[in-house]
Amino acid sequence: MKYYPINLTLKNRRCLIAGGGKVALRKVNRLIACKANIRIISPQVEPQLAEIAKQNAIEIDYRNICAQDLKDLFMVFAATNNQSVNTSIAQWARASNILCNIADQPDESDFTLPSVIEQGDLCLTISTNGKSPALSKYLRKRLQNEFGQEYAALLNMMGKLRSILGKEITCQKSRQKIYQSLLDSEILDCLKKNDLDTASNTCKELTGHCLDEINCVQDCS
Repeated sequence: MKYYPINLTLKNRRCLIAGGGKVALRKVNRLIACKANIRIISPQVEPQLAEIAKQNAIEIDYRNICAQDLKDLFMVFAATNNQSVNTSIAQWARASNILCNIADQPDESDFTLPSVIEQGDLCLTISTNGKSPALSKYLRKRLQNEFGQEYAALLNMMGKLRSILGKEITCQKSRQKIYQSLLDSEILDCLKKNDLDTASNTCKELTGHCLDEINCVQDCS
């Protein structure tokens, strides 16, 4: 395995995007979702990116990037349309132990960005180790059809039950058995069909708690 899989917290971390095109736009949207501290440097910026930056109070410097711009950063994205500039950014980043991603150059990057499927707090990622973004995109589309909103509802329910049963049942194996019985039951199909009555009855039968009791009806609707 070439890469080390990791879910990284970027909240309030200083992240820089060098570039102002469509690639930079994709990067900034993900960073906004993670509540990173974002800065953009590029002589030109696409109108859509400029508008998103304005709406989210993101600083844009309309100029070329230099080595000093990487001071005190946590992460940098080299997304310019100039390969030599991207390479220089990567060299500056490594000299300062800053994580760097270069658009379309996985072998020169410290990390790559997987395709992502999100259903509530459920996050599925797909990586081809940088070999085929097309295959990664293809698999994401297929999995999106398989993992619908019912999985977000199921995860919310399981999370609340974990908190409740952790206080009620001291034996870990007993709790695990209950969780597995839920996953093996019809409850996921019920949530997919929005049959909350049957889902609640199943939950009550297996855990001793209906959806109302764990304050989960709204999350599952």
